[in-house]
Amino acid sequence: MNNCVLGLDLSLTATGWALVWDGSPKWGVIKSRNRSVKRLSEIRNAVLDIINQTQPSLAVIEGYSYGSSQGMAGLAELGGVIRLLLLDMGIPFIVVAPATNKKFATGKGNAEKNLMLKRVFQHWAADMSNNNEADAFALAQFGRCYLNQEGFCDYQTKTVETYKRKELGK
Repeated sequence: MNNCVLGLDLSLTATGWALVWDGSPKWGVIKSRNRSVKRLSEIRNAVLDIINQTQPSLAVIEGYSYGSSQGMAGLAELGGVIRLLLLDMGIPFIVVAPATNKKFATGKGNAEKNLMLKRVFQHWAADMSNNNEADAFALAQFGRCYLNQEGFCDYQTKTVETYKRKELGK
């Protein structure tokens, strides 16, 4: 089984993505100037290209941010498109709430965006240029910890264990 994990911070204007595995990590942002279904298609196709190139063993998607300025309907459409893509491609995925991702990366569930950037650099020496990449990178690392907690700090493993208990309904 491939140990590559894909993190996705879905956004209609700048979807962050990150890949982590035993080798060098990769990350970036998918931007679209299109609107409506063309934008959904463009983002879907970009994610499909990433999947086809790397065949991740797990994808981690950031859950919906209900306070988003982008509008919940569009984000829900994008989330559905990406979830269906992953299902059709046979890529297992988990959905992690934004506060859980922040707690995993920083130890605080209400961390500011600049602290996320700082902690991603401190923990994994990944120098991100924006918060979309940092969120996606932290999600991918969450997935690595979800699969194998070795090498992660105490608050990171506790955050993942709490997530797993909730996921299993315990």
